[in-house]
Amino acid sequence: MTASATGILPRRLGTLAATGTIVGIMVGSGIFRIPSSVAGHLGSPGLFMLVWVVGGLLALAGALVVGEFTAMFPVPGGHYIQLREGTGEMSAFVFAWTTVFLLRPVALGALGLVFAAYLGTLIPVTAPHERLVAMSLIVVVSAVNYRSVAASGVIATLLSAAKVLALGAMVIGIFLVVPTSASSNTVAAAPSTLHGFGLALVTVMWTFSGWGSSTSIAGEVRNAERVMPRVLFGGVSFVVLLFLAINAAYLHALPMAEIAASKTVAADAATRAFGNVGGSLIALLVVVATFGSMHATMLSAPRMLFALGRDTPALRRLAAVHPEFETPGIAVAVTCVLGVVYLTTNTFEELAGAYVLGSWPFYVLTAVGLFRLRRLRPDLPRPFRTPGYPIVPGLFLTAALVMVINGVWADPVQALKGSALILSGVPVFWLMRPECRPWGRPAR
Repeated sequence: MTASATGILPRRLGTLAATGTIVGIMVGSGIFRIPSSVAGHLGSPGLFMLVWVVGGLLALAGALVVGEFTAMFPVPGGHYIQLREGTGEMSAFVFAWTTVFLLRPVALGALGLVFAAYLGTLIPVTAPHERLVAMSLIVVVSAVNYRSVAASGVIATLLSAAKVLALGAMVIGIFLVVPTSASSNTVAAAPSTLHGFGLALVTVMWTFSGWGSSTSIAGEVRNAERVMPRVLFGGVSFVVLLFLAINAAYLHALPMAEIAASKTVAADAATRAFGNVGGSLIALLVVVATFGSMHATMLSAPRMLFALGRDTPALRRLAAVHPEFETPGIAVAVTCVLGVVYLTTNTFEELAGAYVLGSWPFYVLTAVGLFRLRRLRPDLPRPFRTPGYPIVPGLFLTAALVMVINGVWADPVQALKGSALILSGVPVFWLMRPECRPWGRPAR
């Protein structure tokens, strides 16, 4: 039988494509701008680097947690499946609804605008048409993913390799060219407080985000129950080391206070090392990075929509498999349309900012779900078990809770917006899935 008849997506992605997708999503535009706001919360280079180390360890712990889930349930859907199996139907539906229909399109739109803005510095004719360029990019990337998952995997791998090599060259160049004493990094950028460290950690975790959503492609990865845990651990570890090297290069090139004040820290560091040509090199690097991140996001995001359609009769068409291309064609098309539509609004920063805190309760639930499944369903085959259980998932759960509490304390209005955004999916759940219990025995 064909894939369209069975409703099952064929497994056409290998280890390289899966790794390229994870690295592609994680290495986006954040590392070029987030370090400035992190430095603004902290008072010393030592704390600046420490918060990236802590954030990297938390991301790795989270990757190990979702690695156990992905090995148990190597199907399309990623975090949606993990929540459905671990904590019940309602938390999974609400997460998928708000992510797929409200927030992932915003992320695509934001990536498109960053791509267009930097492309405009290289090709001035595109500068007055940023939104049109961003829309065109979303359509092109969607068309590739609509046509072939195998080709999408190859492109994701090549783009990830290109930007990693370029970032590595930038780091090495800065350390070779800029004298050790050039940055004079002894002046504090801000007073150090535990609260400030917590706020910086929230921002750092936003930069590291992507390891969770990348598991959506597990249903199309060959031998996913063995490959995905290894890819998650290896991919996240590599990105953590890369980000540490990049931030060390920023500190080598610029004083801490200058990093905190800069809106284009990567460009400033490259200019310090390579002169005016450094700005153009960074612009080209950001174009490649955002293009790669958007492509990897478009490869993974429709799979959650596909899984939501399989579980929700009212959305069944979203789970259709293209009869010729054997891709989740309708889910890809809907994701594309939503991304383009959201580009006509001016609410990207507001919605994305609200979701920074609003998304972390779902990571809390994922960790809770891991403990819950170990207790309620010990008979489930577990090809991969989270190392250091229960300490590793316990630390991840505790850290996620602390970040949520710290963020609510720092900005209760923004936290309220994030909560409202999340809770908007609850009435939709009861309308579309009235037969489901919100917190009962895991569905499958």
